[in-house]
Amino acid sequence: MVASPKLPFLRFVAEGRAKSKPITHLKEGSGRALVALLVFVLGLGIVPHRICERDAGAWFSGDAHQAGALAASVAQWTDGELDAKSFATGSERFDHEWLFGTHMMAAMGFGQVVLDHPEDRDVSLARMERCLEAMLDERARSFDTKAWNEDPLASLDGDKGHAAYLGYAGLALGLHRVLRPGSRFAPQHDAIAAALARRIDESPTGFLETYPGEIYPVDNAAAVATIALHARATRRPMPPAVTKALEAMRKHAIDGKSGLLVQAVNADGSRRDVARASGTALAAYFLAYADQAASRTLYRALEKEQFRTVLGFGAVLEYGDDGGRGDIDSGPIALGFGVSATGFALGAARIHDDRETFTALYATAHLFGAPFDENGTRTYTTGGPLGDAILFAMMTAPRPGRLPS
Repeated sequence: MVASPKLPFLRFVAEGRAKSKPITHLKEGSGRALVALLVFVLGLGIVPHRICERDAGAWFSGDAHQAGALAASVAQWTDGELDAKSFATGSERFDHEWLFGTHMMAAMGFGQVVLDHPEDRDVSLARMERCLEAMLDERARSFDTKAWNEDPLASLDGDKGHAAYLGYAGLALGLHRVLRPGSRFAPQHDAIAAALARRIDESPTGFLETYPGEIYPVDNAAAVATIALHARATRRPMPPAVTKALEAMRKHAIDGKSGLLVQAVNADGSRRDVARASGTALAAYFLAYADQAASRTLYRALEKEQFRTVLGFGAVLEYGDDGGRGDIDSGPIALGFGVSATGFALGAARIHDDRETFTALYATAHLFGAPFDENGTRTYTTGGPLGDAILFAMMTAPRPGRLPS
């Protein structure tokens, strides 16, 4: 099994509640996992799920007050002196990845608020544009530059993959282009989408590398979403690269038994890692911007195979029958439940209009996120800037009828 060093914001996020399904996976863990488990069980026994889920309905329906409070908190993070040193992960690469991830997810959240609340357009777009500027800054892309020994934006005419940086960045730029057709970022957006489409067309398998020798289908889902959203934003025909990439995922990256997305593949498309929930949930969010059917297929598999409830709180199992330990993608795992998988499932549940699952997941997010309200802002204290940004993006993920078409 290959532990992915890619965008580590897959390890932050919250958890939740849901439909009655038995717990079937009990994983062995380290001391940290045991402590997490004890806190989890204690919390379930002390805090009724109905207290924690009381804001879920407002989030699901797109309540302006809820979104506005978290948006204000995220804006404080991204408008301030946030830089790579703010994260102090112990790894220079991860510090810069987290800086990039914070601004990218925040940009998606601000853009999605506009889809729900056009009346907040000017404020939200101004905040979104500050995030896009930071996301495109040399400091935010340095993690990718060092991995490839070439700048992802300066080498768009080249043939290297850069799937994660270009895919994630391109998606945020595409949402901005939909909301503001005359976007000042249009030239950069055009160049990124064209480079990704050309590279997929030229790829023998339809996959692009995230880093040299490393291919992650979830990052390719972001690249596909970038290309598709660019076509919609510019009113152009859907490029063949979208069909090719989606077919590659169906052929090589969807587990035949569970329907979950394989976490990593080799250069020939063969599996390099098992199917996992964290990548499946995030890919379902990304692919909603490209192909609703593909996104729905992943979400249904995730909900059917991995979703469980405990005393009204919901969470998502990271692994299927293959089992596995927590890593940089899954975040901490307790009783088999993954933090990242549970958090990203919030976005997929809202996109696919699954109120019951969303409510359950939100209850857990509230319990472990420990929200703190002050002066019109809401901060989830256990996640910091990255955690707030991810929850913001997931809990404002577009409902049916709000996605760009």
